[in-house]
Amino acid sequence: MKNSNCTSTIRRYSLFAFLILFFHLHDAVFCQARKTAIMLNGVYEDLPTVQLNQSPDFEFVALKKLAKILKTYPIISQKTHKAIFHIGDTEVKVTALNPFVMLNNTVLQMPVAVAYEGGEIYLPVPFFVDLIAPVFPGQLTSIENRRFVSNKVSPAQSFIADITPDPIVALRQNTEESNNEKEDMGPGKKLLPRVTGIYTVEKANGTLIRIKTSSVIPQTYINSRSTRGWLYIDIFGAVVDTLNVYQENESRFIQEIRPVQLPQIAQLSFLLSGPLDSKKIFSNPKSQEILVSLTTRKQISANIIKTLEDERKKWLIDTIILDPGHGGRDPGAIGPRGTYEKNITLAIARHLKSIIEKETDMRVVMTRQNDRFVSLKERTKLANREQGKLFISIHANSNRSHKVSGLTTYLLGAARTEEAIESARRENAVIRYESDSTSYADFNTENYILASMAQNSYQQESEEFAALMQDEISQRTSVKNRGVKQAGYYVLIGASMPNVLIETGFISNRREEKRLNSYQFQKKIARGIFEGIIKFKTKYERGI
Repeated sequence: MKNSNCTSTIRRYSLFAFLILFFHLHDAVFCQARKTAIMLNGVYEDLPTVQLNQSPDFEFVALKKLAKILKTYPIISQKTHKAIFHIGDTEVKVTALNPFVMLNNTVLQMPVAVAYEGGEIYLPVPFFVDLIAPVFPGQLTSIENRRFVSNKVSPAQSFIADITPDPIVALRQNTEESNNEKEDMGPGKKLLPRVTGIYTVEKANGTLIRIKTSSVIPQTYINSRSTRGWLYIDIFGAVVDTLNVYQENESRFIQEIRPVQLPQIAQLSFLLSGPLDSKKIFSNPKSQEILVSLTTRKQISANIIKTLEDERKKWLIDTIILDPGHGGRDPGAIGPRGTYEKNITLAIARHLKSIIEKETDMRVVMTRQNDRFVSLKERTKLANREQGKLFISIHANSNRSHKVSGLTTYLLGAARTEEAIESARRENAVIRYESDSTSYADFNTENYILASMAQNSYQQESEEFAALMQDEISQRTSVKNRGVKQAGYYVLIGASMPNVLIETGFISNRREEKRLNSYQFQKKIARGIFEGIIKFKTKYERGI
């Protein structure tokens, strides 16, 4: 009887010790996982994020768990590892092992690919949350979880093997879907870009891959990753004839080339003979080629490394062009109290210049520093001459109705609303002050504006920057956010960099005219623009 009681006591203590150990380990793992949270309509929500083997430096959240928090219901295909769900009126599509996200018909790229482990799709945070926030019908912001314990806690372990599909398996699985896509290409439908040839050349410092295409592929439509000795180049919206595409391999570093047609993606797979140290991808619009440079550390001299770093620095956002609208004999819009738009825009630009130079190492160039007239063409010429990386034209809006108010940011494009047409017409009227206004004659046609858009390879970056800037200013000033729109502003034509025109408020509205004259309000607008620059710079430079 004593032995029985003793055994029972030992079992109880063993169970008690096991439960303590279990909950201790569970809490440790859970605390490590919760690094990022969201603010959802003013309510703090934890995100149960995890770290995955394939991308240990980033946080991911299971799609199903995020969807439950956002109260949306995803449709998931286990065959293609795709998911579709809706955020308000916007259809969102994501694909595992791919950084491209479709919002209706717009393609956006995250710096980290969507992951797939254990039959579950995982989304990188905060990148995905920031991407869908603009279309969320309410407030959605990613924030640092202040309850995160410390870095001393061991990361949650994952025992799921790397399941990146073998190219041959992926080809077999997706043959039926790719055939269906080819059948959809009927008469009158837009022809997708084709991969016409793949060439590899061995260089002194590594291997160069040249991918020939039938038309220009935007840089943002190209993604790459390497795993298990394979290098994958994904080209969104392109097609490849897997059996007949021309191949020419003159590199000992690349053992095999396997083109694969996936749904909406042409995937080129390269079997490597050794470890890959680094890769750089460049889309050359002149030759209609995608250039992929592969290097290994032992092959790179110090001089070459310095040259590559110097090249990288050329793409960093280090010079900001500020364009205070109007000036000199051109007063711009005039408010009911007699306020000149040219004075407001110069004051905001000066505040912004001061903030940028005080808080960053970026260089600021202003198209005018005082009350003088500068032609529209000279403003963008100056921006290009100074090798600017962002062009921001600052204005104050006007409307025949004195009740209209709010903040709007414009991109170069065909105007789609009466308000946009009127705004562009008023701002473009500055040409009457120029000595040779006949040089703008062709600008009046919609075809010219559309042609300018086609030549502007920075359209997507401009749109992303505009949205970030709009949100930052609205949060700081409580001014009505009228959104990001398109219009045919002459001053934006020719700027070889991401470029936007911001209408900071309606000077025709007495209340907004008074606020625009306020020193504190001008500083708030400048601070909002600055924070938009910093957010865009951070996102943009992650991919360089």
